[in-house]
This record gives sequence, C-alpha cells and structure tokens, in this order.
Amino acid sequence: MIDNTIHKQVSEYYGKILKSNDDLKTNACCTSSAPPRYVREILPMIKDEILSRFYGCGSPISMGLKGRTVLDLGCGTGRDVFILSKLAGENGHVHGVDMTPEQIEVAIKYQEEQAQIFGFSKVNTSFHLGYIEDLKSLGIEDNSVDVVTSNCVINLSPFKELVFKEVYRVLKEGGELCFSDIFADRRLPEEVKNDPVMHGECMGGAMYFEDFRRLLEKCGFTTYYIVDKTPIQPNDFEIARKVGDIKFFSCTVRAFKCEELEDREENYGHSATYLGTMEENKRYFDFDENYRFVKNKPLGVSGNVAKILKTSRMKEHFLVEGTGEVHHGLFGALALRVNPTQYDGTAKITAKILDEEAERYDIPAFMDNVRGMDKLYSRENLTTMQVNVGYKCNLTCTHCFLECGPNKTEMMTKETMDMCLKAFKRGGFQVMDITGGSPEMNPNLEYLIEEASKLGKVLVRTNLTILKSTKFEHLIDVYAKYNVRIVSSLPYYSEEVVEKQRGDHVFQSSIEVLQKLNALGYGIKEDLCLTLVYNTDGPYLPPNEFMLENTYRKVLKNDFGIVFTDLIAIGNVPIGRFGQDMRSRGKLGSYLKLQCDNFNEDNVPKVMCRDQVNVDYDGSLYDCEYYHVLGIKPHGPKHISELTETPAKQRKIKTCTLCYSCTAGYGSSCGGNLSH
Repeated sequence: MIDNTIHKQVSEYYGKILKSNDDLKTNACCTSSAPPRYVREILPMIKDEILSRFYGCGSPISMGLKGRTVLDLGCGTGRDVFILSKLAGENGHVHGVDMTPEQIEVAIKYQEEQAQIFGFSKVNTSFHLGYIEDLKSLGIEDNSVDVVTSNCVINLSPFKELVFKEVYRVLKEGGELCFSDIFADRRLPEEVKNDPVMHGECMGGAMYFEDFRRLLEKCGFTTYYIVDKTPIQPNDFEIARKVGDIKFFSCTVRAFKCEELEDREENYGHSATYLGTMEENKRYFDFDENYRFVKNKPLGVSGNVAKILKTSRMKEHFLVEGTGEVHHGLFGALALRVNPTQYDGTAKITAKILDEEAERYDIPAFMDNVRGMDKLYSRENLTTMQVNVGYKCNLTCTHCFLECGPNKTEMMTKETMDMCLKAFKRGGFQVMDITGGSPEMNPNLEYLIEEASKLGKVLVRTNLTILKSTKFEHLIDVYAKYNVRIVSSLPYYSEEVVEKQRGDHVFQSSIEVLQKLNALGYGIKEDLCLTLVYNTDGPYLPPNEFMLENTYRKVLKNDFGIVFTDLIAIGNVPIGRFGQDMRSRGKLGSYLKLQCDNFNEDNVPKVMCRDQVNVDYDGSLYDCEYYHVLGIKPHGPKHISELTETPAKQRKIKTCTLCYSCTAGYGSSCGGNLSH
C-alpha cells in the first residue's frame, strides 16, 4: 500500500477542510472553461451534493464513449463518473477511484439513484477506495480500459510516474488518456511544492510542461496533444505572493497508447474526414487546439493523428485517406505554431465568409439572441461622429482589423474634413471621435482638432509610439491645448505581451509618452482625460475589466509612476489581420462561437453604433468602423456630404455575425466603443 504525508494532507484538505468548491482560494481547481454542450445537458441530472463538492479544473470528457469502459482517476463525489456513465450508456461501464473516504461515500450513496435518473435498468458504475498509483490492487486489469480520464487530480500525486505507468498498463491498444490538470512554465521551488495549501489548491504539484513530456515518454506515451489551455489567476493574495512570477495553466491533454507513433508530427500526406457519427456532437469533433474536424470536410493530418484515428475507438467515426508511403517533412500545423504567420493580402475576411462559418458552427443570427426586438435602431439624436482620417500607421499590429501600416495611402482630405465639420454642427453632435491607423500622420489633423473643439468635445485614438517621433511630438501640446481626450493603446502592462502584438521597442516608447502626458496633467486634471486600452493577445475574451484596471493602476504607478483616468478592455475582432490568422489556423468559426456563447444582452443598449455615425477617410458613411472592412453600407445616407444640409435621422442598424464581437462578455468590447 502507498502511504505518505502528501497523500494524507490532500485527503484531509478535500475530505474535511473543504466543504464545497466555494472554499477554494484559487480558480485552479475550478472549471476554467465552459464544458461542451453534451456535458452541460447532463449536469442538471446530477444530484446537488455531488456537484457542490466538485473540484475539477477543465472538461476532460471526450466523445465516442457509448458502450466503452472508462476509468476516472480521483473521482471525488463522482460528478464526472456519472456524466461519463450517461454517455457510455447502459452497456458501457465507468470505474471511479479516489483515496478520500468522505468523497467516495457520497458517490456510492447516489449510484442507484443516478442510474434510475438516466433510465438505466442496472448500475453501470463502480467506485473504488484506493490510490491511483496502484490500480492493480483494485482489480483493474491490463488492457481493459478504453479511456482513462482525470480532472485536476494527477498533480496531487507525489508519484506521477507510477500513475502514468498504471494508466498505460490498463489501457487497451488505441486507448486514450484524456485529463485536465495544472501545469507550470517552470519547475516549482521546494517551498511551493511542499506547501499544504498550495497542494490542496492543485498548484503545488503542477507539472512543468517539458518534464511532463519526458515523463509520458518514459511511461510509454510517445506524444501528447493539448485540447485546451487557460491561464490561472490566484484570487488569494498570499498564494499570489508565494508563486511570484510562475505562470500556471489549466490544460486538457490527451495521449494515446498507440505503437509506432513518432516524437514529432510528420507529414505523410494523410487526410481525415469526420463522419458525424458520434452522438455527443454530430457536426464537428475537436481533437486538440489545432484540429477541428467538421462533418464531411476532409482535413490534412499528421502521420501520428492518422494512426491514432485508425487505431483508437475513433476509427468507426473517421475516414482516413493516404498510404503514408511518401514523407513530406514536418507536418504544417507544427510549423504554423512555431513560425510567424505570413498574411496573405488577398485572403480578406468577408461578410460571406463570416456567414459560412456561422452556419457551420450553428451560430444564430445576432438579432435572434436579442429578446424583445427584431430590429436594432440608432437613437433619434446622435451624439458622436467617429471620423477615420486615414489608414497610414507607423506600426503593423497583428490584431489590426483595418490592416493599417506604413505603406497605406488612404488619407482623409481637408475638403472631406470640412464636410465632417459642417455635418457635425448641422446634426448637433457633441463628440468628434478621431481614429485611424495613426491619426497623427494626417497632415490636417491639427486643423481638424482646432475646428472641432469649437463645436464640441474631441477624442483622439493614438498608439502612443507615434508621439515619440520628433515629427509628431508637438501634437502632445496640441492635445493638451484643446483638452482632447486621449484614448491610447497599451495592450498590456508588460513588455513581452505588448511587443508580441505590436513589435519590438514599442512598450518603452509607449511608457515614455505616457510619462510626458502625465507631466502635462493628463490623467490628473479633470479636463485632460487619459484612457488606456487593453487588448487581448489571442482568441479569447477580455478578463474582468474592473480587476484589470486595478492591476494596470498598481503596476504602472509602482513601476513607472504613471497614472490614468480609466481603462477599457476589448477583445479581438475576427476580421483584418487577426481574422486572417484565425482562418488560416482553422479557428475562425470556433472564435465566433466563443463570442456568441458569451453574448451579453446587457451590452446591446450600449453599443456605440446606436449613438454615432461613422465616417471613413473618403467620406463614406457606415454604422461602425468594422463595416469599412466588410463593405456593409448603412440604411439612409451613404456619404457625409448628404448630412451637411440635412441632419442625420434615426436609422435601422444593419447587424451580422460580427456584432457578437461587440457584445460578448463584460469588457468594453465594441473596439472600445461602448458608450460609458
């Protein structure tokens, strides 16, 4: 029998100290992302006592489980076991193993009742009190299990090698290990590894990615695949202090017991097609973070993935083609992960492409999600005129939906500016919102600011770095002179993240310009507003805006002496460079689905298209700046010249799939354009 201090500490922590998942001090041992629909549909059928003591960190419940034998390591009160048993069906069987008596007792108590709820004539679950490092003593035989799963448990084991060896032993050939757990970007110091609370919170035993890879290989698993990867943020100050700058991640990982797999993903010209026959999801199957197989749509795969699909339980659900006789080098998906993306200037994201992805991923029309209205209208009295003065920019940012850059020539003329000013006055607008690539690169910007400030308030969106240039640095004083509200892009408060999005040496230049703005009173004086803009660096939603602003304030003040008025958090819009990148990686549809799934109806009244008219560099009118890219013209007037004599009237706003980008989550979204 295996026994040790860490086992006892963990058992006590989960059996006696924690009464529910509300007692946890971090989000490490809580589900980091929403489970798939086929799991969500079963959750209401699970008894409340089982759910309240669930401490998982992901959703390691795979598809194609009907009639299969499944083993859950560290099953706790049995939440995942019962979900798996429903998916496996009456003719399948699910084993649960846990070393905590208090947890196992709850699971056993509800065995028969859960089987009845699922409509089964017999119980198809077994629970074992024991150690996951010694499955043989529990009677689990060699080559007897189709899928082994675990949810935030393996990190708690002090003998991980024994765990993975036992998993490999019990799996059938082609069997799958699919588990969610905590990983770290480095090896943990002893004081973190040995801390009882850190262990109980699933962080003390977090596996360093490279050590995990080596350990799997030692135990027989040649390679592994990451299905989902989410950063972990400690909510407890003491824990945050202990971990310092160590980065933790909640990951869902899958590996297969499959002979002759290679340690790299090689290209042998294979393709695979999902037949749509798995009951859990007949439209698509997510193999990992790179592969989404859409029904009846062939997808190129590596030699390893081809072998897995032909050997595992998935073989009846896939058509794999290709002889594998000719080697073509490393598989392209790997190169895509490690090389800079090469953007194809002709591969534009169009409204048609967005509609096709929406149909493929069952994304409803935007207005179908808005209760109480079937059409969206602007307000009768518009307050803001947003003016794009040109696409020329000193940067070429990876997330820029307008694809601005140094070689762009589109530039608003003084004549068009005069029409904007006339329409601004005629329509009774209150705010002129000046945007573009780098608005400062328009030679008539100072003129526009001076004249617009006579009519109302002026806002300029800047990337900050342009104001470091000797050619444009005088504009800082111009902004202050006319009390221009500055909305400045600072995607993050660390150099590494900022320069990933915007290029080398950008962070320090931005900091220096912010310090100059502070010296003039920006962010300090009431009439000199300085707004910072956070931008996600990938295909995910912004975090909590209030917490983010507090962190920005603390870091920028402590490290650089910088203060600011407020912060807005925005997500990436799947058009332009970012959209092209998502499409080239096969993630465009899933990103749109993420935004749709996180639709927040409370944001609909606040989207800025209801308060504004948007003017492109050539005077063309749009409902919003994103529609420049998609070429979606508005109802009513099409050019600013039409508003110089007749003020803008209430108009019906055109909606499309992209509108989910403006209403997802709880950040400012909408390109920073939610009205405050």
